[in-house]
Order: sequence, then structure tokens, then C-alpha cells
Amino acid sequence: MKPHFVKEKDAIKEMKAIGVDIRGIPYMVDKTKFRLIKLYGIRNAIANIMKEEMLALGGDVAKNKGCVNCTVPKSDVLIMGTIKQIRGLMNKLKVNVAECSKVAEEIGKIVKND
Repeated sequence: MKPHFVKEKDAIKEMKAIGVDIRGIPYMVDKTKFRLIKLYGIRNAIANIMKEEMLALGGDVAKNKGCVNCTVPKSDVLIMGTIKQIRGLMNKLKVNVAECSKVAEEIGKIVKND
């Protein structure tokens, strides 16, 4: 059979068809869901932290180029990653400075039902 893309909604069905242990599927589901989340007006230092933490998790964060040298005080950001990576970012932000914890809460509101 020829390789093909699998739709996100079909991931569990495909895992079962492959013969994945049913007990392992819940641990993999969040890896099948890629998300883009846009946040507005994030302070440059926090945007830089988010970028580094997401890169470490295998995702990424797009931010204004002026965040690096602090020539812009704030930036909108685009978080790119799987639900698993985004939850990892939230956990890392929660243990950082208070402002990061508030950003983690905002992200949590978006992914809570995912």
C-alpha cells in the first residue's frame, strides 16, 4: 500500500489498525494533535522564555524579532506544537516568574478541552 497522510481524527483508529497496545494509546494521543495558538501583547522577556522552552520541547514560538534585543517591549506570539508539547510549555511556565504562570493559565484555557 502507498504511504499517505492520516487525518488527526483518524489517529486512534490507525493506531488500533497497526496493533498498538490499547493501554499505550492514551499516552500517544496528545502527540497526534498539532496546534497553533496566538497570544497577544506578551512581554519580550516572557516571549523569549517561551521560545526557548518550546524549542527544548520540540515545538516553536514565533515572536517579533525585536524581542531578542529588547527593542520592542511586547510581541504577539504564535505557539506551534503538539498538545503534549504545549502542555509541557505550560508546566515549565508555571514554575517560572509569576507573569509566566499567568501566561500558562491563558494557554490552559485554550487547550483544556483538547
